[in-house]
Amino acid sequence: MIRNVVFSAREDHEVIKGVINRLKNLPDVNLYSHDPTKKFFNLSRMPKSIKEADLIIVKVRNECSIDLLHYAKTLQIPTLHSVDTVLMCKNKISLDYALRRIFKSYPQIKEKILLPNSWNNNLADLSKFKKWALPKLPIVIKSHYQHDKYNRFNFLVKKVDDIGIFCEKYKEFLYYDVYIQKFIECDGFERKVYVIGDKVFGIIRENPIYIFLRDKPSKIDVDKIKRKEFKISEEIREFARILSKELNLKIFGFDLIKLTDKNRFYLIDLNDFPGFRGIKNIENTLSSYLVEYIRNL
Repeated sequence: MIRNVVFSAREDHEVIKGVINRLKNLPDVNLYSHDPTKKFFNLSRMPKSIKEADLIIVKVRNECSIDLLHYAKTLQIPTLHSVDTVLMCKNKISLDYALRRIFKSYPQIKEKILLPNSWNNNLADLSKFKKWALPKLPIVIKSHYQHDKYNRFNFLVKKVDDIGIFCEKYKEFLYYDVYIQKFIECDGFERKVYVIGDKVFGIIRENPIYIFLRDKPSKIDVDKIKRKEFKISEEIREFARILSKELNLKIFGFDLIKLTDKNRFYLIDLNDFPGFRGIKNIENTLSSYLVEYIRNL
């Protein structure tokens, strides 16, 4: 049976490019490739390939990606991840709510993995924010939404004067809510865990905040930080299974940091459909999973 599949993702992404090429060569799949940074819609005449899709796969890049998921929900077109799931992951506050519910439902998680204390706030009234922040320092101010790489930031505030630096650097965000996490001292590394179906992979890299504290660069390109694979423990593997089940995610990633003096981790971020950089032959693993998923529709 022929399946009509829409794959919406940036076509020049090194991993996605290989996956799309493999799907295009399948005899039982009609693949329509949609780049949300280049192909936009006439809303009164949506492309036939989208209207008649059996499945829409979206790696969210921008609002056009979200628009496509909303359209799929309206027409009841199946999607790999639902618009509700993606919107939850996009918004750090709603994701935080969902994660805290999971930690409450599975108390055994806390034996190895914890969530940092967190808040949402606004810097429009700077003196009020400084007074609020002072007893909580150090903290990390993060953008409320995480899918837009051009409007995404993690800013460490160690002393009150750092808040003024943030306001100067990110002045366009002063009237928007921000997400704030308690800064956790760690071993200086991030462990990025990637999940594709029942397969779990791990990459370790230097934590960008620690690179900043050491080298004080004006800008850090996180894609250029060296990565190497690390072995996934059974506790992390089980945690990945719980997240997949409770958040309705099939392909996702999450970031852990490890305490310096204990074998315990903090979960500091989660992302639906990450970039998977640094995993050997990840294109084959991702392609194989999607092929099986499509054929089981």
